[in-house]
Amino acid sequence: MVVLQDEMRRVLDSTRVLLEEFAAIAAGESKQVDASLERVKRAEEDVTTLRAALIRELSQVGTLLVNREDILRGAFAVEDIFGHINGVAFKMSQLQKSSAKNKRYKDCIVELLGMLVDGVSKLNESIRALSINSDQAILMAAQVQQIESSIDSRYREGVATVMKTATNVKELISLKDVLESIENCADVMLVAANASTILALGM
Repeated sequence: MVVLQDEMRRVLDSTRVLLEEFAAIAAGESKQVDASLERVKRAEEDVTTLRAALIRELSQVGTLLVNREDILRGAFAVEDIFGHINGVAFKMSQLQKSSAKNKRYKDCIVELLGMLVDGVSKLNESIRALSINSDQAILMAAQVQQIESSIDSRYREGVATVMKTATNVKELISLKDVLESIENCADVMLVAANASTILALGM
C-alpha cells in the first residue's frame, strides 16, 4: 500500500505542475514550459518504476493478500492518470501565448486545472486513508466523483465558448484539444477513485 501511496503523491505533484506550465505559457516563458514538461516526464518514469516494485511485492506475498488484484488494478488506474497528465502538458505547450492570455480562455483553463488538482488531491487522500480508515477513503472517493461532474460541466461551457469565439481554425483546434485532454484526465481520475472505493470495501 505504501508504494501505491507513493505513486499517488507523484501524480498529485505532476497535476500541480500543469498550473505552473499554463502560467508560463501565458507569460511567454518557453524555458519554464520545457522545464514543466520535463518534470512531468520524470515523474511518470518514477511511477512506472514504482509500479514494477509493487508487482514484485504482490507476487512475493502470493495468496496471503486476498485483495492483491484490486491493489494492482488501483495502481494501474493511478498510473493511467499520468498518460493523460502528459497529454494535457503537451497539448498546452502547443497553445499560442495570445490564446493563453485571452481572459475568456485563460479563466476556463485555469479553473479546470484547479478543479483537476482538487480532484487528484481528494484521490490522494482516499488512497492514503485506505490503510487507516476505509470509511474516510470511500468519502474522499465520493468527493472525487462530485469534482469530476463539475469538471464535465465546465468543460462543456468552455468548448461552447471556444466554438463561438475562436478567431481561426488553429486556435479552435488547439484550445479544444486542451479542454478535452483535461476532461479526459478527470474521467481517468474517476476510474482511479472507483478503484479506491473497491479497495476500501475489501479492507
